[in-house]
Amino acid sequence: MARPTRPRTPPASPAPGSPAGPARGDALDASQLVPPPGAVQGPARRRRAVRAAGGASPARPSAGAPAARRAPRPAPASEERPAGAPGRVRAGRDERAGRDARADARARGGAGRGSGTVRPAADARRPDRVADLPARRPGARRARRLLAVVLPLAALVGLAGWVLLGSPWLRVEQVRVTGTARTDVALVERIAQAQVGRPLAVVPASSLAAEVGALPLVESAQVRREWPGTLVVEVAERQAVAAVPSRDGGVDLVDGAGRVLVSEPVPPPGVPLVSVDVVTALPGSLQAALDVNASLPAAVRDRVADISARSPDEVLLRLREGPEVLWGGAERPERKAEVLQRMLQEEDIASTRRVDVSAPDVPAVS
Repeated sequence: MARPTRPRTPPASPAPGSPAGPARGDALDASQLVPPPGAVQGPARRRRAVRAAGGASPARPSAGAPAARRAPRPAPASEERPAGAPGRVRAGRDERAGRDARADARARGGAGRGSGTVRPAADARRPDRVADLPARRPGARRARRLLAVVLPLAALVGLAGWVLLGSPWLRVEQVRVTGTARTDVALVERIAQAQVGRPLAVVPASSLAAEVGALPLVESAQVRREWPGTLVVEVAERQAVAAVPSRDGGVDLVDGAGRVLVSEPVPPPGVPLVSVDVVTALPGSLQAALDVNASLPAAVRDRVADISARSPDEVLLRLREGPEVLWGGAERPERKAEVLQRMLQEEDIASTRRVDVSAPDVPAVS
């Protein structure tokens, strides 16, 4: 709400015979600025003086009513004030000092709206906050905790790396080879001995296994480490599934893919002899005989002494005891083996010369 303003009363003209006041622009002395003793000063004192004289004090306008123009106040009895009396100059100075103090309080953020109290500033309320600010640094504490964790871990990693790679303890001292039957062990050890003296952690296991696996009788190889200083080479050899007559005499042992593994004087036990004349037989006859041999069930393969073929669809089995078996091609091996075993259980069929199971659904005897 706006504070009502007090209208200014024009100064009254001096009474006749009284000394004229100073004109505009004239200098004033101190006796003219100080009111005489007993003079009424300020609005409150004037109201008290009016009430003491028996008059009615002017009513203040209400909040909702429009501000009415006040009647001009009477001129003071005399404009002259004796020297030493308090005057309006001092009252104005005090009022300006009060305004300056309130402005300073508002600038500090402590002046309450609608009240005369002054709030203390933040540093005045909690001086310990300002004093503790340099000490409270969460970023510095977090960095110290991080360093306390990272530095020991880095030291442990460096120590482990030195033990694995630089220390004389975890190095290859011996080589052990397992799984060899027909493969030359000295040949495998010669390949692995190149790693002796190296740190066991940096041995190229995959490349070493590939080098050993390239040997003729080796199907696959695995290299593993046994701490603190042993290198183990595990060899899986190729299995001979048939023996083929060799031109130099004896037989060549071949695997399921027809790859010659090794030459032997006679076929080893459990390995049938595949006698295919590659000159007179049709192309693919040898591979067809090998495929039939690989597809035979174990119960039938153990009874086979020789496998021959004149064409890929005419594979002939010669049993150690019993008739010859015209097997045909390599298709449907389980059904053919089932029919052959059932037929061999009958004495009259077992004593015949040839059994034909090339068409297992309609077998024949001759």
